[in-house]
Amino acid sequence: MILSVRKMILFCVIVAFSLLGTKPISTYAAISNAVPIEVNKAYSGALHEGKNEEDFYKFSLPSDGNVTLSMKQKAGVTWNVTILNNKGEVFESLQTDDSELIEGNAAVQVGLPKGTYFIQISPYSSDSYNQRYEFKVGFAVSNNYEKEFNNSLATANAMNVNQSYKGTLSDGNDQDIYKVTVPNDGNVTLSMKQKTGIRWYASIQTSSGKVMEELTTDDSELIDGYASKEVGLPKGTYYVQVSDDSYSENEPYEVKVGFVKSDNYEKESNNSLTAANKMNLNQSYKGSINSSNDKDVYKVDLPSDGNLTLSMKQRAGVRWSVSILNPKSQNFDSFITDDSELIDGYETMQVGLPKGSYYIAVEPDSYSEDEPYEIKTAFAATNTYEKEFNNTLTTANSINLNQVYKGTINNSNDKDIYKIVVPNDGNVELSMKQKAGAEWHAQLQNSSGYVYKDFITNGDELVSGNASVQTWLKKGTYFAVIENDSYTEDIPYEFITSMKSPALKASQIKVTNNKGKDDVIAVSGIAKGDIVKVYNTSSKGTLLASKTSTGPSATLTTKQVGEKAGKVYVTVSRSGMSESDRVAVAFSGEQSNALSSSQVKITNNKGKDDVISVSGIAKGDIVKVYNANSKGTVLASKTSTGSSAILTTKQVGQKAGKVYVTVARSGMTESVRTAISFAGEQSNALQSSQVKVVNNKGKVDSVTVSKISKGDVVKVYNASSKGTLLASKESGGISTTLSIKQLGQKAGKVYVTTTNPGMTESTRTAVNYSAER
Repeated sequence: MILSVRKMILFCVIVAFSLLGTKPISTYAAISNAVPIEVNKAYSGALHEGKNEEDFYKFSLPSDGNVTLSMKQKAGVTWNVTILNNKGEVFESLQTDDSELIEGNAAVQVGLPKGTYFIQISPYSSDSYNQRYEFKVGFAVSNNYEKEFNNSLATANAMNVNQSYKGTLSDGNDQDIYKVTVPNDGNVTLSMKQKTGIRWYASIQTSSGKVMEELTTDDSELIDGYASKEVGLPKGTYYVQVSDDSYSENEPYEVKVGFVKSDNYEKESNNSLTAANKMNLNQSYKGSINSSNDKDVYKVDLPSDGNLTLSMKQRAGVRWSVSILNPKSQNFDSFITDDSELIDGYETMQVGLPKGSYYIAVEPDSYSEDEPYEIKTAFAATNTYEKEFNNTLTTANSINLNQVYKGTINNSNDKDIYKIVVPNDGNVELSMKQKAGAEWHAQLQNSSGYVYKDFITNGDELVSGNASVQTWLKKGTYFAVIENDSYTEDIPYEFITSMKSPALKASQIKVTNNKGKDDVIAVSGIAKGDIVKVYNTSSKGTLLASKTSTGPSATLTTKQVGEKAGKVYVTVSRSGMSESDRVAVAFSGEQSNALSSSQVKITNNKGKDDVISVSGIAKGDIVKVYNANSKGTVLASKTSTGSSAILTTKQVGQKAGKVYVTVARSGMTESVRTAISFAGEQSNALQSSQVKVVNNKGKVDSVTVSKISKGDVVKVYNASSKGTLLASKESGGISTTLSIKQLGQKAGKVYVTTTNPGMTESTRTAVNYSAER
């Protein structure tokens, strides 16, 4: 069968396009009868004047995603291609380029939700007719492409934080809007990829249209990376708007909302006291100033009186102004950061404040718009810092004597005033630490403004130490005033007002140096609440005891003031006053250890001085001999020159008895008395005339001694020394007779002694006797 020419031509076209991988399609110039096509496949066709001057195609998206419409370009031919919905609303369109050397495809992208859409192909001019076109609808499943139409808050695409989204703007009036939920308070980063020759505008705003942050991309020739802006936002729903700034129509963009959960970022809008962000003490916070008229305000609560330190990280080329305010917007202090080229670290200021709520305001000073900043607070609870405002007598800070206080002069007209109560008449000293390059003027005055004493600190380069004045003041209320003299603004200062307690008198103190138990220091003539301290040296040294008095006297104890005699040094601190000077109080040494009886030997001589010998002592020891165990008479006393001492006395006693010996070691008190027994002197020898010996024959011999005393003991020996005791008898009266069995038959001698009571035995007296008869 012979085919018609028309059918042959159509067959050839179909074969040709099949070889090219495209499908030729018969179309109709109405959306209602659009030809179904599949995504990600190429199709071809041609427009014919007077017949199908427009071609319509229909495709379906199985899910949300990104559609890429592309059409092959051809020299001398221009087609208009549009993506529509069934209402004829245009999502995206393109126009091919008909340049002489053109090649490749014209393409546009658009994110679309799941559904059915239409492609319209129409001529640009008559040159478009009867020219074969080729097109393709590419599709990629994704939730991270914009989905038209999304040019209003109501039609905004949902956007997840920390994910990138892509889209295109159809024309200069198009805008793409995304709805993003910030799940917690935190920091949001709006980022947009930059491209040479193209500028996009992007902002993040509230549902009411209030812009929280915005950016415009850079279109420089060598630009790379992302344009980014950070803003702290509270938990909630926000909208991201992307629109054209320059040449961005049909150019794919990429936008992202980064999020970091944190309480330490500013949360817009916070540009007033009532909208201030809550700031915790001792934590760093980050933020940025959106415009030259913006300011960020933070509220900080001080739980007690104390010192607030505010610090801001400095950055080259950028200056921020920072102030501390009260709820009435009164400025306590402020600073401007340094923008020097090599600047590093933090700008810091300190201000003492009473317990309460305060506000920190951060404002731009120079080139700080949209520049991230970091600010932090530090707080120390204390009553030893000035508390602003204190620049009048009525607002003066109350301070205690003898405590160091710190503060700062905020400006050249500022002054800090402190109220002091002087509890007793006395000398008051005002002292201030000196610092190189700063000169403060300080004075002591009364409520009428009369200045008692003042000074200006030395600001020389190598200065050290304190400047001070002292004046005598009566009990009452006074004021210390500190103000600027030269270059002291925002330079921390330190000062102290002090008053010494009156020193004690030695007569008020009694020290008992006990042996074997705690020593006692008794102090009288003081007041309740006075603090008494006992030291072992006149300066520094060791604190031996301390006690707060509960009445007019105090008794302190310490383990040991010292074994030997010495001194302790005692102070008193009255309420509101500093410690007094130390007063020296002497104390006796502990009691010396008693001598043992074995260390003492007594020789009771007859007819000459008696001798007391003491051994086992030390040089300088004082030995004393008494005749009684208490009181009595000192019989002898001597300071030893070595390890022993010999003392003499005229008479310890004729008869046996006791003496009592003590020793006083060097630096110590006298020991207790040690009782030492001694023998009596030797009894007087008998006269031979007092003794009568009868040598009997055949019976007992006898020795009769007369002129003796009752109790005398008479002994008869057979030799002048040693020998044998022949008889012994205690006299019952003034005479006594001793019986002996046998003296001897022949004449001879006996040797007789007497021992008077309490005395030693006399020498032997030789008495002759006759032979027996």
